[in-house]
Amino acid sequence: MSDSSSEQKAAGPSHNRKRVRRPQMWAPNINTPAVNEDLDSGDRDCESAALLGEASAEPQPQEGTSHTHGEKLLPGPKDLSQLPDSGPTCPDLKRYPATEYSGQSRSFNKNWRDHHSWLEYSTTLDAAFCFACRHFGHVHLSKCEKSFTHDGFRNWKKATSSLKSHVNSAGHKFSMQAWTEFKMQKATGSRILHAFTTNHEKTVKENRHYIRAVIDVLLYTACQNVAQRGHKEDTDSGNKGNFLELLDLISRYDDIVKKKLSGGPGNAKYTHHDIQNELLAIIASIIREDISNEVLRAEHFALMVDETKDVSKQEQLSIVVTYLHKQSLHEVFLDFTAAEGLDADSLLNKILETLAKCGTDHNACIGQCYDGAAVMSGHISGIQERFRRKVPQAVYVHCYAHRLNLVLVDCVHNIQAAAEFFVAIQSLYKFFSTSVVHEEFIKVQKELNPTRQHIELKQLSDTRWTSQHAACLAVKRTLPAIVTTLKRLMEGDNAHRATEAKGLCILLDQQFVTILMAMEKVLLMTKQLSNHLQSHDLQLASAEDLMQSVMSGLTEMRTEAAWKELEEAAEDLCKVVGIRTETERPGRQRSAPRHLDEFIITSSTGQRDGAIPDARRRTFYAIIDRMLNELSRRFSSDACNVLMGAAALNPKHITFLDKKALSGMAASYGVAEGDLAVEVHQLTRLIARKRDNGLEVSTPLELAAMLESNKDTFIDLYKLVCIAVTLPVTSAACERSFSCLKLLKTYLRNSSGNNRTSNLAVISINSRRAKQLNIDAIIDTFAANHQNRRIVLK
Repeated sequence: MSDSSSEQKAAGPSHNRKRVRRPQMWAPNINTPAVNEDLDSGDRDCESAALLGEASAEPQPQEGTSHTHGEKLLPGPKDLSQLPDSGPTCPDLKRYPATEYSGQSRSFNKNWRDHHSWLEYSTTLDAAFCFACRHFGHVHLSKCEKSFTHDGFRNWKKATSSLKSHVNSAGHKFSMQAWTEFKMQKATGSRILHAFTTNHEKTVKENRHYIRAVIDVLLYTACQNVAQRGHKEDTDSGNKGNFLELLDLISRYDDIVKKKLSGGPGNAKYTHHDIQNELLAIIASIIREDISNEVLRAEHFALMVDETKDVSKQEQLSIVVTYLHKQSLHEVFLDFTAAEGLDADSLLNKILETLAKCGTDHNACIGQCYDGAAVMSGHISGIQERFRRKVPQAVYVHCYAHRLNLVLVDCVHNIQAAAEFFVAIQSLYKFFSTSVVHEEFIKVQKELNPTRQHIELKQLSDTRWTSQHAACLAVKRTLPAIVTTLKRLMEGDNAHRATEAKGLCILLDQQFVTILMAMEKVLLMTKQLSNHLQSHDLQLASAEDLMQSVMSGLTEMRTEAAWKELEEAAEDLCKVVGIRTETERPGRQRSAPRHLDEFIITSSTGQRDGAIPDARRRTFYAIIDRMLNELSRRFSSDACNVLMGAAALNPKHITFLDKKALSGMAASYGVAEGDLAVEVHQLTRLIARKRDNGLEVSTPLELAAMLESNKDTFIDLYKLVCIAVTLPVTSAACERSFSCLKLLKTYLRNSSGNNRTSNLAVISINSRRAKQLNIDAIIDTFAANHQNRRIVLK
């Protein structure tokens, strides 16, 4: 880590190491090793760095007295030399002005010129200057050097020691060498200036090539979610981490990278973790700026936020925005923000700070989507209500995927037969996850079907969407192997395992298989809905249509014909597996009590209806009825004005372009009802003409694309359609970002800082943007952040 440590000192702005000020060339610099032969080690470092081209080509303005000649700005008074080929200006006076020092008069001594050919004298300021440093020196000079270039030296009492100190300074030596080169050019007519420029350009090109390699490695590791740093990164380590190992691999095939890594200064390799963090921050900042510009052009965006805990037990807020750009819907991850407090006020402040940091104006938000947690969705003091007080048009949408999962969990836990069934499913998973049983289970699967890949049983989860269907489907497809495995284990020598196998085998009866077939069929419909809800470009109107379609499908399943088909499939599976089936006896005919003879009986109480099988009544119908009731209850709250208007902008919806349905949405977003009515009438005629020409508009996105070309005519309708398309449906994008967080912060990478984690996540999740970035722009930003670099990049 020695190289990295020295580099950190060189690059960091807050270290205590004394810096040597480097002079500026009058002309572009050339790498001339001979210049350094007579310098000490400290001066030699400064000299080498300057000769590599870090100094700018022209003297720059300074504070204080200065004057210009042509395009050059030279320090000092006007009575000094103005051109580099004019030589030092030192008037020969009979008497120079004297200054009193402790009762003694001191003045400039013209004999000093015999020992110092560079010395100049200004009669205006009564001060001495250095001709070489004024014309060929660097603008950022030390205090001593500044007195010979800008303010003028007039402390005649200490002139001897000060002149000697200036002669020995690195800046003066550099300036004298540049002056010598200049005089050689004038005398011989050589093309030294061209050599300076050519060498400088070559050096810059090589340095940028090396930094490009560093950035490419960072981009690769970030996009692939690969750890950059190693446990031990010094030269003696066998594994220095992916970042350094990849750079070493590139250096085998790239001479420039090899030269910088092995032959360059130890503090100019730019592999320290601080440099990595700086480059990652620049890349992430450029990506966020690109997203901010797209949101600005879209004019509207929706906000999605969810919270999770990373491996280091730090609460992280995932912030995602969705917006319409180039006729397509974009869901874009912005940031992971550490939640210092979990109350609504603290979380809201974090959200607003993140939006401001990413250059996104929260006043342009037209919708917000969270899960059902009270702190997020509370209608009195939750985040959604607090945010609406700041942005009234930001309508709240409870995540559809979370609501659907709540429906499934409610049906599983509140119907006795279904709850018992899923307890059995979970017991099978636990039993078959043990090593001995699992090995036997895989062996049986291969014996029964050698050509098919083996299937693993799935674990149930209340928070993992569609896990119930995956568990049921796995048991259904492996039921023959499950039964065979249990029977073999029952005959084994292990009494504990045999007892468990016998108990599970008793559970696998005809009723279990019937409920298995019923649950797999019902949950399949909700799984398809859940998958659609997680798509990137799903609009709110389409989600409403999908929900109504699922409810209609569940209603159609609640028929005797559907039950008969299901029952026959269960009996066939039982015969294949070897589970004994029992033919149900017809129930005796029940008669009504005599005292009810004069009444019309529509239903009976206290009696079991023998005409309907128990499994159908208690399980199949009960599950469907419960699911329909929960779907209706949990999704009925969306019947607000804005969401009704969003549905009315869906060409497939029954209320398409209905003025009454659109009026509430128009009022919420400041659209005059009269203007909207005129545009609706014109749009109806336009769509009719396009339909006559064979062009059909079937989705809100297609409607938005059609209106974009005529948005000057349909100003208000285009605005409402864009809002309807942008309104969020689910916070699935936040859930997907949690998967990235688990890859970034593992138990081996749990000490990564919040800024680094967030920047890596931005690059990884927005990897397509990251791969399309202009590397030269990254290098320019990196070079502009720190002018005092060990390698010149401009």
